[in-house]
Amino acid sequence: MSAGPGPADRRVLAGALRWVEANLEWFAPGRWEEFLPRRPFRPGPLLELLGLVRVLDRAGVVAKDAPLARRALDLAEDAAGEAEFARGLRRGDELFPYHLNLVALLEVLGRPQPRLRAVCGELLAADAGGHCRAYKPVLGRLELRYFADRGGFTAPARLPDLGTLYRGSVAALDPDVLQLTASETYALTHALFYATDFARRRDLLGGAGEVARLRGTVRVLLGAQLVRGGLDLLAELLLCDTALEHPPGAGPAGATGDALVYDAWAALAEAARPDGAVPSPVHRAEVWAGLDGAKAAAYVFGTCYHTTLAAALAAAVRSGPVPVERPPGPPPLPQAEPRDVARWAGEVSGAAGPEVWAPLLAAGVQRRDTEVVAAALAAAQGLGHGDDPLVGAAAALLAAWAGAGP
Repeated sequence: MSAGPGPADRRVLAGALRWVEANLEWFAPGRWEEFLPRRPFRPGPLLELLGLVRVLDRAGVVAKDAPLARRALDLAEDAAGEAEFARGLRRGDELFPYHLNLVALLEVLGRPQPRLRAVCGELLAADAGGHCRAYKPVLGRLELRYFADRGGFTAPARLPDLGTLYRGSVAALDPDVLQLTASETYALTHALFYATDFARRRDLLGGAGEVARLRGTVRVLLGAQLVRGGLDLLAELLLCDTALEHPPGAGPAGATGDALVYDAWAALAEAARPDGAVPSPVHRAEVWAGLDGAKAAAYVFGTCYHTTLAAALAAAVRSGPVPVERPPGPPPLPQAEPRDVARWAGEVSGAAGPEVWAPLLAAGVQRRDTEVVAAALAAAQGLGHGDDPLVGAAAALLAAWAGAGP
């Protein structure tokens, strides 16, 4: 638990940065590989760390010349200077966008690599790896365009602009909030990261109506992850929620939104380890307890670093802290258990809208838990929302599952 007074997001951020600084050595590919499986793109964790360093510097939280940032940049510069990195870059294969992004981030943060940059530019112009082709997945093309634009590279003519690519992404295509898979939800969060430059802009998202629709989707997904205890996506969706605020970072509008965001940050703070790390869904405390020394440290790093960085990013982009006390609103969402849902429904005001009960429907459908779906449907219908399209869609799924038999 992240103990102590103060807003939950600030406690999470302070703990995450404390943990990152204490564990910087594990971001080095060689140190990682002493105990953890080799990654296809060896400096992957360093790439994520540099993305955080950029946002921290931009937000005025940690300057890029501060000790933490300097040490992170030293590690990244060392990784980029290895002969294996240059060989991997020159292959121009499926990992090319990540090579380009590391070189670009080093330059953005004051550590230019002119020789590597020249190679990146040549390979990008030649469309090495075919990443710009129209048949490639849209998220990969959106990602490459964002990396190229952020790094000041000239994109090939066949790679559409960021706005065009965003409009073909899952985030812009009115996704079925009840049936998004985990991988599709990650695709949605990352499309929003790139289109908004991590909560910096909103001009590519469309008009106010489209932003409001998208924010409603993000809120339902945020609540569903809160119910399911999915801290990794919970952190990413909190960042997306901030990106969709008006103005960005100002805080959610309405009591329901305030309470939901408060509860989500409280969950992250509660789940944080005493050392500040935020566990990922694959972290198991009982496994860690059976290890010691460097093996224990490696296990914590491998199972916590991504969620911890995501939580730090989500906190860093906020312009103000979440409230210390829970704002007025409906009672906190229950765990996805039928009895808990039924008990919760009895405490909710009849004026509660879909943003209150829809996360329970989504959590139940995503888990294919018919009892939870039935309980959430009963709650929505009891609150007078039986004619809502989401209720109808969930009811149809429940009936289809029942008709399909064992």
